[in-house]
Amino acid sequence: MNTPQWYVVLTKPKQEQLAAERLQQQGGEVFLPLFEVERMYKGKRCKRQEPLFPGYLFLQTHADSGLLSKVRSTIGARQLLTFGNQPVTVNDLLINDLRQRCGVIHNVPLFKSGQKVSLREGPFRNYEAIFKEYDGNERAIILLGLLGQQNELVVELSELGEP
Repeated sequence: MNTPQWYVVLTKPKQEQLAAERLQQQGGEVFLPLFEVERMYKGKRCKRQEPLFPGYLFLQTHADSGLLSKVRSTIGARQLLTFGNQPVTVNDLLINDLRQRCGVIHNVPLFKSGQKVSLREGPFRNYEAIFKEYDGNERAIILLGLLGQQNELVVELSELGEP
């Protein structure tokens, strides 16, 4: 049996996190190197993590697993990076080196579908909700129980935390 290889996946703009989550759900190991940046958000300093390589992530799988052929149809992903007609592979040593240097996020996602989350900001501060899915790289769709109904709400990822 062949050993799994690391491949480079091109993602849709600002959808690295979403693509990573979907590829993981399909059985691949995903590495999305992130680094922490400090930005101003609504007049406050806010730390958040951004992709080290915007538009790219790494996927480890067996060449014959069938996952490589599903990349193009995966939500958030565009295609595999290729050289000629062959997918580009990345050496395990490079991935390990990146993991050590980044020190952040070895497995995605930060939140999983169905997971309870707590709102840390805004009018619903301290409310609990259910995480539904990522909406791009900086927002998420949550289900918030109000007036006896589950309502979908799009929020910034920086507003969410563990309950």
